[in-house]
Amino acid sequence: NWQRLLMSHSASRSTQQRHGGLILAPRLAGRRPVRAHTYAAAQTKPAGLVSFENANFPMDQDKRTYHVGTKRGEVANRILSVGDVTRAALCASFMEPPPGMSEVYSYKSKRGFVTHTGLFDGVPISVVSTGMGYPNMDFVVRECRAVTDGELAFVRVGTCGAIQAPPGKLGSVVVASKGSVLVRRNPDAYDDPTVGKYFVSKPALPDAKLSALLESEMRSALNGDESEVVSAMNASADSFYSSQGRTGDDFDDANENLLDEIILKRQPEVVSLEMETFHLLDLARNSRELSVHAASCAIVLAERRSNDFLPADRIEFMERTCCRAALSTLAKASVRDVDGKEAYGDACVWA
Repeated sequence: NWQRLLMSHSASRSTQQRHGGLILAPRLAGRRPVRAHTYAAAQTKPAGLVSFENANFPMDQDKRTYHVGTKRGEVANRILSVGDVTRAALCASFMEPPPGMSEVYSYKSKRGFVTHTGLFDGVPISVVSTGMGYPNMDFVVRECRAVTDGELAFVRVGTCGAIQAPPGKLGSVVVASKGSVLVRRNPDAYDDPTVGKYFVSKPALPDAKLSALLESEMRSALNGDESEVVSAMNASADSFYSSQGRTGDDFDDANENLLDEIILKRQPEVVSLEMETFHLLDLARNSRELSVHAASCAIVLAERRSNDFLPADRIEFMERTCCRAALSTLAKASVRDVDGKEAYGDACVWA
């Protein structure tokens, strides 16, 4: 496996330049290049030989976290969470390199999480590709919290389906200002017909000030069009299929009436449906001394009733616009953070 990795890495050198363990990521058209510190390049021995300590909260010998892979000094107090690595790279292209560096700092863990840290309007911000689902959000929030001092401001920019359109029309942004509920499939129901097949929680609420700032920045970025930014409640499901009411012939999900008879009947203000926001807000409200502040928004890619999907060119425009607005939100957010050099010494990548 290690030999194949080295061969693959050598083959990629025609499109990437290697410099002392760093790989310069290819330049996105018209955007700033991002320097990528890949897990493979950063290691001095095969990944399978890396040692970890503390089964309760594993870290390797370099004090990198088990999943996200970052260590103290690599994650700023303002964090933008996005779903995929392409969107994370887009966000990074809008940031300036830290002092003394020619590119935005970037690190990719062996589990595929990518963290970019740079400056936006002179403020240190980290962008983390979270992937999908609330277990991944759990990794990101807990492991970023573990390697940072001071307060954290988390903003999520995701994508969603709208189950009420209007107001959640295609291409609009739903800000979860009224919180998010959790929708979870109940496995016990398939052996016990007396219990419900799906559970819907009470809402977890965002940080009110951060959410209001996020909504304001989104409206400003979209020229103040009221129909483009929707303030509403979100629902986060534990599955893309069963718990979001997607039906099929291969599995007995018993979800044909999930959207209307279960979700909207219990929480009629829900407009958007995705898989991560609830856990972000839930962790923030349960953080010690409320040291994590969180807000979330999602671009409506699909209308679940009509099955319409947003065209690709509009998706690109909305991702660019919303990512910049989210970075601006974080740069303006009031957070009791720390002096990077004082807290992390020479390990700090932005000071």
